[in-house]
Amino acid sequence: MKKNLAFLHPFLFALYPVIFLYAQNIHEYAEAVLIVPSLLVLLFASIIFSVTKYFVSQNERATIVSSGFILLALSYSRLFEFVTNSVPKNTSPTVSQGIVISISLLIVFGILYALKRFSSHLLQVNKLMTVLAVFLVGFSLMQIIVFEIQTGRIFTKSSSSSEVRSNKTVSKDAPDIYYFIFDRYAGPTSLKIQYQFDNSTFFNFLEKKGFYLAENATTNYPKTFLSLGSTLHMDYLDYLSLQTNGGSSSDQTLVTPVIRDGKVIKFLKEKGYTIVNIGPKTWTPTSTNPSADRNFIMPNSTYPYADIFTTGFLNTTVVAPLLQSLTKNPNDVSVDPDNNEHRNNALYQFGVIDEAIKITGPKFVLVHILLPHDPFVFDKNCLPISEEIVKQHGHVYNYLEQLQCTNKKITGIVSTILEKSKTPPVIILQSDEGPFPMKSMVDEKQSWSKADDTALKEKFPILNAYYFPTASTSALYDSITPVNSFRVLFNTYFGTDYKLLPDKNYVFQDDKNYYKFTDVTDRVK
Repeated sequence: MKKNLAFLHPFLFALYPVIFLYAQNIHEYAEAVLIVPSLLVLLFASIIFSVTKYFVSQNERATIVSSGFILLALSYSRLFEFVTNSVPKNTSPTVSQGIVISISLLIVFGILYALKRFSSHLLQVNKLMTVLAVFLVGFSLMQIIVFEIQTGRIFTKSSSSSEVRSNKTVSKDAPDIYYFIFDRYAGPTSLKIQYQFDNSTFFNFLEKKGFYLAENATTNYPKTFLSLGSTLHMDYLDYLSLQTNGGSSSDQTLVTPVIRDGKVIKFLKEKGYTIVNIGPKTWTPTSTNPSADRNFIMPNSTYPYADIFTTGFLNTTVVAPLLQSLTKNPNDVSVDPDNNEHRNNALYQFGVIDEAIKITGPKFVLVHILLPHDPFVFDKNCLPISEEIVKQHGHVYNYLEQLQCTNKKITGIVSTILEKSKTPPVIILQSDEGPFPMKSMVDEKQSWSKADDTALKEKFPILNAYYFPTASTSALYDSITPVNSFRVLFNTYFGTDYKLLPDKNYVFQDDKNYYKFTDVTDRVK
C-alpha cells in the first residue's frame, strides 16, 4: 500500500492546476465550480496513465512519463503566455508557438534522459514527485481553507432590509425598462479633461433622442461588483463591513445575491415584470441570473456546457489552441482565446437585443456588456483587431478606439429599441465605473486608499443617461449617482416614496479588504 502511494503524483499533478486556479480566484467563485474540472483532469490523467502504461510496462517509468505529459498539457497555454510576455513585443505568435513547442520537446527529452540516468532510483524519484505534488496541492488547499475560515462566507447572508413600496400591480401597458451597464465607460468630465477626447457627437445623439444626460455623475464604488450591488440594492453596502469583521474580506461573492435578487429585481417581479438577463459569459454575478425569467447567454462553441471557471481553466491548457483552430470564426483574430471570447460575447449580447425586444411586456431587461473594458479587441468601427495591432498603440488610444465602437453599438440598439417598442420604454445607460486609471496608476492590489486625486477623478466619473419618455425628468439631476437611479425611477413611474440618499463616493482599502470603505466624495468633486 505504501509503495503504491508513491505512484499517485500523476493524479495529484492533474488536480493541482485546477485547485491552484481556484485558490487564486476564490473571491469570485463558489466551491461547486471545482467539481467538473476536477473530474475532467482526473479522467484525463487516467487516460494518459493507461496509454503510457501500455507502452511502458514498468510502473516506475510510466508514472514519471505520465506526470510530465500531464503537466505540459495542463500548463501549455500558461507557458505560451509566459513566452509571449518575455519576447520582444513585435514577435509574431507563430514564433512564440515555436518557442513553446521547442521548450516542451526539451522537457520531454529531459524526462527521458532522467529515466535513463536514474534508472536504479526510480522508486525514490516517484516518492519525491509525490511529496512535491502533495505539497503543491496541500498549499493551495490551505489557502482555500484559510479563506473560508477568515470570511465565513458559507454562513454569511446578505442584508434584506425592506422599505415602503406600492403594492399595485402594473398593467400590461406599463413601460419596458432597459438597464444597460457598459463596463468602465468613462464619464464626460474624465473624457474631456483626462483624455482630451470630444465625445459630444454621441452625447448629442442621446439628447436629441430625449435622454437626460447627468454630465457630472459618478460611481458610488470603483469596482463592478460593489457598484452594481449598491445600484440594484438601492442602498450603500455598509452592512457588509459589519458582516466581515470591519471589512477585512476579499470575498466578492457576498454581493452576488443583491445583484441577482436585490430590491430592484424583487420590486419589479412583485409588479408583474418579466425579468430578462443578458450578461457577459465571463463574469459570474451577471452571466446568468437564477431569479430571471429569461437568460440570454452566448453558446459555448469551444467548450459546450462549460461554466465560466471551467472555461477559464481549459483556456490555460493545450486544449485551448487545439480547439480554437477547429472552432475558429472570422472574428477570431486574436491569439488569446479569452480575447476572442471577449469580442464574440459582446457581439452576441448586442445581437440578441432584437430577440429581447420581442418578449411581451412589461419586462425589465438588464444588459451588462464588458465594453469599453479591456482587453482591446475592436477598433472604432467595431472591426476585430489582434494583439499585434493593440501593441502598436498606447493604452489610452486603444481604450478610446473601443469606446467609439461602443458608442456605435449603443447608437444602434437605442434606435432599435425606440423603433420597435409598442409602448415607449424606459432606458438607462450607465457605466459601473470609469476606466482603470491610466494617468495616475493604482497598484495591482487595488490599494484605492492610497490613490491620489488624479486617479479618483479618472475612475469615478461615469456615463449616466436616462430616457423617461412619458414622465417628467425633474427628479433627475446633474450629479445623480447609481444608488439613486432606481429610487428616482420607481418614484416617477410607480408612485413610491423612496427618499433619495446622499450621493457619496467610497473607496475600499485594497483587494484583501473590499468592505473597508472610506468616503472620498469631497476629493472626487
